[in-house]
Amino acid sequence: MLINFFRKECKTESNNEKFGLCDDPPPATEPAYINENNCRQWIAVVKNPHRQTVKFYAVDHCVPIYKEDGNMESRCDGIVSYLNNLIFVELKERKKGQWFKKGREQLTVTIKRFKSECDLNTYDRVEAYVCNSLKPL
Repeated sequence: MLINFFRKECKTESNNEKFGLCDDPPPATEPAYINENNCRQWIAVVKNPHRQTVKFYAVDHCVPIYKEDGNMESRCDGIVSYLNNLIFVELKERKKGQWFKKGREQLTVTIKRFKSECDLNTYDRVEAYVCNSLKPL
């Protein structure tokens, strides 16, 4: 069964010069999204000086991806899309623990599944980031 990573109901977008990506605190049940107004909620900051239309497609809590055993995969929060570029994003708000390792695993699972459904060579640039608002460095 094909996975649609670009579902309309999972999309938020902005052409502001600066906006944030948000995900509700655990246990999150809603998809991540673009937020243009409340910078205190931003986990990742997107700088968009040319005011391109940037789309964010939520994956976690919006695009079902299943393991072979039928259980849900742990997937990244979403995909930023602009021009012909993709950025896979995992959003975290943790001071300590295995947050980076877990985030990298979520990105890896999502990218592998994306590659099995879509040709990444059709994009000019593909990147992936684990973002943590509590660890800005």
